Parts: sequence; structure tokens; C-alpha cells
Amino acid sequence: MSKNSAGKPASFTAGADCTLRNAKATAASLVGLLQAGSGITIDCASVEQADITFVQTLMAAHRSCGARDLPFALTGMSDVVASAFHRAGVTPPGTVPSELSRI
Repeated sequence: MSKNSAGKPASFTAGADCTLRNAKATAASLVGLLQAGSGITIDCASVEQADITFVQTLMAAHRSCGARDLPFALTGMSDVVASAFHRAGVTPPGTVPSELSRI
């Protein structure tokens, strides 16, 4: 049985500072949304600073959604977020490597 029937994915807007300084709060918010059981859409358009902890947090949320058969999407991928994924050597969920070639 898929929990995906719970409804529309929950929305999360990432703040301007998505670095280690705010990693715990970001992770806690995403865990809460995961527990709601409807999936997550993360808006990254406002991100001005991002580091490897943000990439790790997003990848963990993506894997957790996948394990629960829930939808996961990143929207508004700012250049800062795309660059953080590139520096980490990781392709953001829902993209193909060629989409990041402008970095």
C-alpha cells in the first residue's frame, strides 16, 4: 500500500542560509514533513548559501521519500544550490548531469 495516497506533497521553502549553521533545523523540518506521509517539494529559489550539509540533508530526504514510496521534488534550483551539488559530486534528484553544465 502506498502512502502516496495521503495527498499533495508538503511544501518546504529553504531559507537563505542552508549551511551547517542551520542543518539541524532544516533536517528537523524535513523529518516532520516526512512523518506526515505525503511527500515533499522543496523550493530552493531563496538559497544564498549552501554547503555539503545541505546536499546531504536533501539526499537523505530524497532517499527517505523513496523508501516510503512518496514523491520528492526540488524546485527553484538556485545557482548556489546547483553549485553545492556540483562541488559534492552529486547530481540533484530530478535532474540530469547536463542540466548542471552551466556551472
